[in-house]
Amino acid sequence: MLTVGAMWGLHGPLLKLAYRAGLNFALVSVGEYAIATLAFGLACWVGRVPWPREDRGFWLRMLLGGLVGSGVVLFLFWSYQLGPVPVAATLLFLYVPFTSILAALVHRRWPPVREIVSVCLVTAGAVLATDFMGSTGPDSLKGAPQAVLAALCFAGFFMISAGLGSRSTPLFRSFFFSALSGLILLAVTLAAGWSLSAPGTGVWGTVLWLTLLSSVGQVVPVFFMMKSAHRLGGGLGSILTSLELPVAVGLSALMLGDPLRLSQLGGIALIIAGIALPHLRLGPVPASAASE
Repeated sequence: MLTVGAMWGLHGPLLKLAYRAGLNFALVSVGEYAIATLAFGLACWVGRVPWPREDRGFWLRMLLGGLVGSGVVLFLFWSYQLGPVPVAATLLFLYVPFTSILAALVHRRWPPVREIVSVCLVTAGAVLATDFMGSTGPDSLKGAPQAVLAALCFAGFFMISAGLGSRSTPLFRSFFFSALSGLILLAVTLAAGWSLSAPGTGVWGTVLWLTLLSSVGQVVPVFFMMKSAHRLGGGLGSILTSLELPVAVGLSALMLGDPLRLSQLGGIALIIAGIALPHLRLGPVPASAASE
């Protein structure tokens, strides 16, 4: 799941470069899902992955997963249109506490104290790393409800992925989620009349950009997520993927020359501490472990 977060972190600066090259949100979103669907579909065909023979509950979860997956993209884009990007990006990171809350409700037990502290550290770090306080103003929270809805959808996707366990293969789940979310995004794009062209980059330039973005933002991280989410659970998995923000902030400074403030470095430190905390061994080491 750390790899998932790191890949999503790299996706952010690459996305900014793609926008500078002339691509737009609708084209990137639909194109990424289309390429991911083709890649996963080809892998399923080559690997002769069987169609799962599961009950109605399984398919309802799969359909819900595809729906909330597309909701993350659509609500986040809506929020970006209404207010500053740092505000939306910070509120999106509410998916970390939301996932822990959903996990507590589903499993009917509180998460471990370390996990609760980790969630608090990651959330506080996100506020600092995205320069949330420096971006707030009279109209900066207009897109806040949409960003919170995106965070809820993200948390729901984590919980659904973790709840599916080992039912069907990771490849099939990756293919199904990418295909369904992509179809929903395409339908909304066509209904809204959003442009799916990038005249400035040419056909092959557009294909190369979309292939790169899809590989980093969809194909590799989605497959790893499908492979690992049920082992770690939604709460811990969401904490580990929060590595996305430190990677995104650091690479944006290196690749794009974005300013990096001391407060952002402090936020990155808090996020890394939150990621590491559940895995630290605190207290005395048992004699059996010490002898090894």
